[in-house]
Amino acid sequence: MHSLFPKLTLAQSGIRCLSILTLCGLIGGCGGPAAPSTKVDTSAKAKENVADECRHKLNSVIGRMKPESMATQTRRDAIASALNAWMASCVSAEDRSLNLGDANAAMLSTSVQRAAGQGRFTESDVSYIRDCLLLSRLTETLWKQADERNGGEVSADLDRVQQLFQHIVRNVSPLRADEDRPPVGLYEVMLTGRGSVEDRIWLFSEALRQRQIDSVMLKATTPGDPASSSIADATDVLLLVVADGRTFLFDPIRGTAVPKADDTEIVVTEPADISLIASAERWKAATPYIVANPSSFAPRMFVLQQRMEAQDAATLYEELAGGTSEIEPLIARLKAAVGDTWPTESFKVWDIPEQRLAAAGALSEQQREEYTVLMRPLDSPFERDSISVGDALDDPSINQEELTEEQRVQLRVMALEERWSRVGASSDELFGKPSRHLLQKRVEQISGAADVDMIQDLQQIRQACMQTLIEVEVPIDSKQVGKITIPLPQLIKDVQQSALGDTLYWTSMLQLSRNDLGAAIASLRNYRIQYPEGAAVFPSMMNEAAALIPLNNLDAAIEVLRLADVEQNPEQLRAHWWLERLQAAK
Repeated sequence: MHSLFPKLTLAQSGIRCLSILTLCGLIGGCGGPAAPSTKVDTSAKAKENVADECRHKLNSVIGRMKPESMATQTRRDAIASALNAWMASCVSAEDRSLNLGDANAAMLSTSVQRAAGQGRFTESDVSYIRDCLLLSRLTETLWKQADERNGGEVSADLDRVQQLFQHIVRNVSPLRADEDRPPVGLYEVMLTGRGSVEDRIWLFSEALRQRQIDSVMLKATTPGDPASSSIADATDVLLLVVADGRTFLFDPIRGTAVPKADDTEIVVTEPADISLIASAERWKAATPYIVANPSSFAPRMFVLQQRMEAQDAATLYEELAGGTSEIEPLIARLKAAVGDTWPTESFKVWDIPEQRLAAAGALSEQQREEYTVLMRPLDSPFERDSISVGDALDDPSINQEELTEEQRVQLRVMALEERWSRVGASSDELFGKPSRHLLQKRVEQISGAADVDMIQDLQQIRQACMQTLIEVEVPIDSKQVGKITIPLPQLIKDVQQSALGDTLYWTSMLQLSRNDLGAAIASLRNYRIQYPEGAAVFPSMMNEAAALIPLNNLDAAIEVLRLADVEQNPEQLRAHWWLERLQAAK
């Protein structure tokens, strides 16, 4: 962990001088008359009122950036304006003009330098702060769970890190090679539970930062040999984490801690350290990449971080190479951990987060439509009241008095069906009003909530999404009303079908988080039965195997991994590696 104490600003120095002058007044010396106590009290009270008002302003805007708040409103521009208004009225001019240090700037691209160096908060900053608040809450929950599993005692950082790594691997399933998804940020990756190996790396590093645990991504100079039984020889990318004063290696592709050379355990609980790769030429010349959101290097994040209340605390700022604050630079901390394995000048800032955020902020019209379709199931369930059509369907050119009741009803039904076929796909009459209950519950889940109530809530949402018919009231006469049912349009059925599959799969993730392995296995198998073409078919196999191993049901784990060890599985390398470990253990 590293120090978060800032250097004394000019504004803070001024407060110290004021205290000395006030003391001089109280003892009647220092060459001047004592100020009236009433004026001192009035001045102190005014300052206290200003401080309270500033705290209230900041707490209010932080509240608007919490994940549960931003889930229901998307006006990031208004939140950024509120942040800038707080900055202008509550932060000293000296602190507002805090500059991006030259050493920090030298490691950043021109576009990141420009964005990080400005003094105003942006919409992108708002999304970043929301993500930090979410990951701070998630890691706090996972840390507590690790302590509970340790008998209530404080667990080692390594145990906590491993639990976080497995949580991310379990909850972020890689996209298929043929999937073309619009660029999204970490928030959308977590909401949908689907991303890429790069997303896993980015998410893991950002989450570790919330616990002030340093990490770096290592990219080998030459391709590895996938056929090798040694991960260090097989993979091209490793994650190095500094925990408990040591360095540990993780493989984001195979979703495991890297085993030591003589480790044959199925589940690796004692990761290898840097000594495993320090003498290998392809790793000695590897490039170490700092993984972080570009906003984390902005001095304005340091200013905000120092003023947040304890209950909302989150790590927003990263002192990269030094020169902005007196926090020990990340590069220096990493160098102290890895020694001479990699020279200081070899450390780079990973450009993937920058590229991804830039692409997500400049979606084409088609990509925006694809994004809407991607997120639409989270609006479920769609709420509809019974629709009453009244006499509006009667054809004014037909004398209704000459028709029998049966003929009137038949004509009204035909008119209703014709009208319904013309309703646009975006109409509330067609879709119903989005309740966003699934979105709200999903935000709670990715923030770390895993209680029984969450499972019950998802089950209730599933029930509501099973609706396939719309009930419509058709008046027969002044005293009678008939009811007919009309099938939901296929577009709505597709959206609700997606939500049904998601809620079942996410229920299994909750069960795994609660260590209810038997129930999780049943849910995962049920998912594959109900949704054999679902997006989470292969992830369900991988997670079922992970649940079977602690139950010592190795035969069943081998069976499901054999099904997963196919080219269509984005995690085939992970399935194959795990299958070999299981068969060797047998």
